[in-house]
Amino acid sequence: MTIKIKVCGITNENDLKAIEKLDIDRIGFINIGRSKRNVSLDTINYLEKQLLNKRLSTLVLEPENAYEALLKTNRTEIFNIQLHSLSCFDIRYMTWLNQYHNGERLNITKAIGLQDKVDNNKEKEIKNYCLYSDNILFDYVKDNLTGGTNTHIPIDTAIKASKLVKKYDNRTEVTLAGGLDLDYLTEIQDKLHYFDRVDLNSGVEDTPGKKNIGKIKEIVKFLRE
Repeated sequence: MTIKIKVCGITNENDLKAIEKLDIDRIGFINIGRSKRNVSLDTINYLEKQLLNKRLSTLVLEPENAYEALLKTNRTEIFNIQLHSLSCFDIRYMTWLNQYHNGERLNITKAIGLQDKVDNNKEKEIKNYCLYSDNILFDYVKDNLTGGTNTHIPIDTAIKASKLVKKYDNRTEVTLAGGLDLDYLTEIQDKLHYFDRVDLNSGVEDTPGKKNIGKIKEIVKFLRE
């Protein structure tokens, strides 16, 4: 099974070093005040420097505007960005501004919240964002907020959303998130080919921000078999 793996919500050096040794593709640092896994930019800078492969890093943000996002990108020098806010115009503007400030191209992941169905408004949202993003991350949404809910999206809903991304731009990758653990991934094993990446966070923790390395190893082994 060929699927990329991101482990998000890293808060400490011990977890970071253990996870980097595994066969994973991205490591996420969350700088969002409402998150239980929020870490400061200073902490992110420190942790990122401990990585042997700096390309693994993803900066997870919920900025008020494009300027804030780009300032945090410049401060951390992390150019894989996962956004839980901003309009399509903001993303385009941030990408345009970045070319005058950095030699690195931004790789944009846009988080889109799903619940039980994909209606016309949600399809329009997916269409608009997939045209200006490198990756769409689908997570369960609660109270209009995505991330950290430890709740699965109904898999048929997630598949429908993924198909829409590929319909509108098949170059855009699709990530499945939302409380993923080994039991659930085993349950939906025959449907994982609809997604390019899985995002592991709350489903592989002992407490918020403290990863269970054994659980992550089991999932990596399962997905790489």
